[in-house]
Amino acid sequence: MRNFGKLFLVLTITGLFASGFNARSQVEVSVGADLMSRYVWRGTDFGGSPSIQPYMEMSAGDFVLGAWGAYTTNLPGAQEADLYAGYSFGDVFSLTVTDYYFPMDDMSDDYFDFDSNHSMEVSGTLSLDKFSLLAGKFFAGADDKSLYLEAGYDFGLVNAFIGAGDEVYTTDGDFGIVNVGIGASKEIKLTEYFSLPLSGSVILNPESESLFMVVGVSF
Repeated sequence: MRNFGKLFLVLTITGLFASGFNARSQVEVSVGADLMSRYVWRGTDFGGSPSIQPYMEMSAGDFVLGAWGAYTTNLPGAQEADLYAGYSFGDVFSLTVTDYYFPMDDMSDDYFDFDSNHSMEVSGTLSLDKFSLLAGKFFAGADDKSLYLEAGYDFGLVNAFIGAGDEVYTTDGDFGIVNVGIGASKEIKLTEYFSLPLSGSVILNPESESLFMVVGVSF
């Protein structure tokens, strides 16, 4: 599995990059960070503290290659460093392969141990006007079974979402609703030339009976 993980990651990145990049594609690079009051992902709180979430992304045409992380401000906590590659088929559908890596203190030197420290997921997102549908399936690594589905709708002032999953997402492993909420965003104008993006969400996990309120700013 370790060699398979290395080979798959290399082939995926190389193949998607080759298909998305051509002489007419303009390569763009973006870098930034979010500061969130909590890192809540698909109805689960990771780390139990404020989270700094840096990212770096390169795009060329319809192809994107990026890295994203989440680091708690109060240790110990769950840390995360992900790599992803994606391809968009117009404005309607996108396909993404993500390598989730969790560098805890006792395994930070075992990056290439794909059996224990990584989980790999393939996901697709369908976007139709204000409606979106996400399907994500883990297929290799520490988690090679979990399935997650999420539907969202943008009402303008707020967006609403509902998500369900099985295996790692629920306490008994059965498929259940784990992520229900609404979110909103605005920009705080600080100067004539600079505004600070602010976002917030109220999230309920019916399966674990947990409620989260999250707010964050982007840089």
